Amino acid sequence: MDLHPTFGLELCAGILGIGLALERAIPGYRTVCAVEIEAANVAILAARQQEGALPPFPIWDDLTTFDGRPWRGAVDLVVGGY
Repeated sequence: MDLHPTFGLELCAGILGIGLALERAIPGYRTVCAVEIEAANVAILAARQQEGALPPFPIWDDLTTFDGRPWRGAVDLVVGGY
């Protein structure tokens, strides 16, 4: 079976609970961008990236100013924890 990576864009990401669940459910899934407004959650995501528990990906802090157009065609899933 040929599995290709599945890339996800996480809106209202929190501490990436949905993304981590998708990593378990979809072999090869990886978050490539996240949007999260809560400073405490952003700090947790950044700390997990520094530790190597999460791959490096950009984190935007405001969904209302996030421009998703550059991600068109670069992600397979857009998920959100609204």
